[in-house]
Amino acid sequence: MNWIEIISIIIGALGIGTIIAKILDIWLQIRIEKIEKQKWLRDNQLRAFSKLAKETLSFRLSEGVLDYDNPFKFCGIAAESMLLIEDSEIKDRINSFIVSLDEIFQIEKAGEETPASEYNYIVTESQAIVDLLGSLLLRNKKTSWIKRLFKR
Repeated sequence: MNWIEIISIIIGALGIGTIIAKILDIWLQIRIEKIEKQKWLRDNQLRAFSKLAKETLSFRLSEGVLDYDNPFKFCGIAAESMLLIEDSEIKDRINSFIVSLDEIFQIEKAGEETPASEYNYIVTESQAIVDLLGSLLLRNKKTSWIKRLFKR
């Protein structure tokens, strides 16, 4: 084999190696961006869902005290969480909760006593919403972990 053939083989191998290295670099960048996006989403969901859960469970209706002058202020608190939720069923339940809360607010504002059935519904629904949000966070965490395990 002469030197020209050896040099051309080395140059060809380097060219293929460079292409493979670039492909691996691109693939790695895509993976890192995807992991960062998942981390960002998970962190923001945790923060927003925690705030929503706190506000959902903290209405002191049994004491005759409503923490807001207007329960639709709750929409502002729920908005960030709702932007981070893909499940329309959970969004509908949060909206229904807000409407039910407004109905109780109107009853309290009129000086009447809140019916036990409506109060019980609000308490039960607030706990169900918090459970759904927690399940969503856990599902996202498990999915991310499983995806990372099988992607390697």
